[in-house]
Amino acid sequence: MDINEILFIGLRWVHSVAAISWVGGGIFYLLILKPFLRSYPNIKEAHIAANFRGLVSVAMAILLISGAILTFERITSGFIGPSYVLVLCTKIAIAAYMFYLVRFVKSGLLKKNESMSRPKTRGWISLMTGNPAMVIMGLVVFLLADVLSAIFENGLRL
Repeated sequence: MDINEILFIGLRWVHSVAAISWVGGGIFYLLILKPFLRSYPNIKEAHIAANFRGLVSVAMAILLISGAILTFERITSGFIGPSYVLVLCTKIAIAAYMFYLVRFVKSGLLKKNESMSRPKTRGWISLMTGNPAMVIMGLVVFLLADVLSAIFENGLRL
C-alpha cells in the first residue's frame, strides 16, 4: 500500500465520520433530545441548537472539501460508468439541498414570504425542510454512498 492509498483511506474515514456526526446527531435530536426537552420546558432548546449548529457547520465544511477530493479521485480513476455518474449526481443533489437547508432555511437567513404563512403551504414546507426530512435525506445519502461503492467495486472487477 502506497502513501496515496493511505491518505485516501484517511480522507474517506474523515468524510464518513463527518457524515455520521451530522446524521447521527439529527437522529439523536429527534429520538432522544426533543422528547426530553418536551418533558423539561425550562431547558433552553436554542442553546442546545446553537451548539449542534456548530457541529453541523464543521461537518459541512469537512464534507464539502473531502467530498470534492474523493469525487475527483473516483471520476478520474477510469473505472466508472454512466450508472455511477447518475447515482453520484443524485447523492450530490440531495447533499446540496441539505446544505442549502442548513445554511439558509434553518439559520433563518431567508426572509419568509407571504405564501409560507398559509397553513397548507407551511405543512408542505415543514415536510420538506424539517428535522425528520433532514435525517431521512441523510440516510438516503448514506445508502447512495453504499450503492456508489458497489458500482465502483464492480467496475474494478470488469
